[in-house]
Amino acid sequence: MRKTTFVLLIAAAAAASGAVVFQAVRSDEAAIAARSGELFLPDLQRRANEAREVVLTRSSGTATLKQQGDRWIFVEKGDYPANGEQVRRVLVELAELRLVEAKTRKAELYPRLQVEDVSEKDARSTQMTVKDGKGTTIVDVLIGRRRIDRLGGGRDSLYVRRKGAEQAWLAAGNVDITGEFQRFLVRPLLDIKAERVAEVATIQPDGTRLVIGRAKPEDAMAVVDLPEGKAVKEADKVAKAASALAGLDLDDVRKRGEADIPDNAVRAEIRTFGGLVVKVATHETNYRAWARFTIETTADASDAVKKEAAQLKARIEPYDFELLGYKTAPFTTKLADLTGES
Repeated sequence: MRKTTFVLLIAAAAAASGAVVFQAVRSDEAAIAARSGELFLPDLQRRANEAREVVLTRSSGTATLKQQGDRWIFVEKGDYPANGEQVRRVLVELAELRLVEAKTRKAELYPRLQVEDVSEKDARSTQMTVKDGKGTTIVDVLIGRRRIDRLGGGRDSLYVRRKGAEQAWLAAGNVDITGEFQRFLVRPLLDIKAERVAEVATIQPDGTRLVIGRAKPEDAMAVVDLPEGKAVKEADKVAKAASALAGLDLDDVRKRGEADIPDNAVRAEIRTFGGLVVKVATHETNYRAWARFTIETTADASDAVKKEAAQLKARIEPYDFELLGYKTAPFTTKLADLTGES
């Protein structure tokens, strides 16, 4: 979404109000003239194009999403790329919120609406702070419990409160910041098509090596130097080895060296027909599978492959990645996994 499109979306939201009913409400910060259908945050609508940073804070942690040039980054994840479309979407959603009804002004009742300060024990609110390029706060609000329209009319609402204000509100709309903050990361990691892969080798901590490969792209993948007397019973695992790096998405990311990946971790080496080599060290602990990638090329790699490798190296090597467990299976396969032996 381009910046001009973002501004137009919010401007359109501001122009969409219909008939209004006036109701006077007082707050500690100032007198608020509340009208049914009025924008909750008109100041965000006015300064939408200045938004350069979104800080999401919960009792469990913080996510700082900052615009850097033409991209967004996730500061707490080593400045790893953030999904700019998702960031802009929640900004639009926040700007579109419209007042429905004034709710409590009593702090002891805030937890019922989940608009209590995030610093409070067991707080379930999310504080959303929007800043401009100079770090000046544009809006600072607490996003609370969502009310789903169970009649299917698409009229969802949620409870909100400006940071520092006493008055809590029910507002029409939704700001989708649910779930783990990792959802704002750019998830696609690698997508090296199966037809490009020539060989997948796995190396166990004791040095035991398994090689699955083929001589030509049209050949089927097969175990190289299969020991005499051994038979492959899991042929699908052999075939799927070629897809080890296809459609690979991350679940989480840390700076390289911060994940629990020991020096004697299981390793894999994936080589393509063009000379790209991807090395992976994998370790699973507490049901979390972490992987560390190293990108290389063979001596006969083409200039195009060398360029691809340089781009992958710059993007991937500064980090460790958490992957879904089943996605790391091709990086840890043993011969016994193919022969069905215990």
